[in-house]
Amino acid sequence: MSKSTRMRLPADVEAGVGLLGQRVRLARLRRNLSQAEMAERAGVSRMTWVALEAGKGTTSLALLARALEILGYPERLPTLLETDPLGEDMEAVHGRQRGGVSDGLADF
Repeated sequence: MSKSTRMRLPADVEAGVGLLGQRVRLARLRRNLSQAEMAERAGVSRMTWVALEAGKGTTSLALLARALEILGYPERLPTLLETDPLGEDMEAVHGRQRGGVSDGLADF
C-alpha cells in the first residue's frame, strides 16, 4: 500500500475508529493539553496528532499506544483483545488451524 493510499474500512469500523479519536481528544482536553503538546510528547507532527483525533485510518497503532501512555492508560492497549469469545467459539467448533504453541501463540 502506498503512502498516499488510505485503507478503506467498513462503515461501522470507521465509526468506531472515529469514536476512539473523539475519546482521545476528550481525554486530552480534560488534561488541558494542546494538540501541539501531545504531538511533541508523542514524537509526531501536530497534523499527525490531528489525524489521530479525527479517527483517520492513516495513523498507526504505535501512535495510539503512545497516546494511551501519555494520557495515563498504558495498561489499556493490551486488554483490547484480552477475551475473545467469538474466536474461542470458532476454535471449539473448528479447532485451531494455524499457529500454536510452537509459533508462540499459545493461549494467554
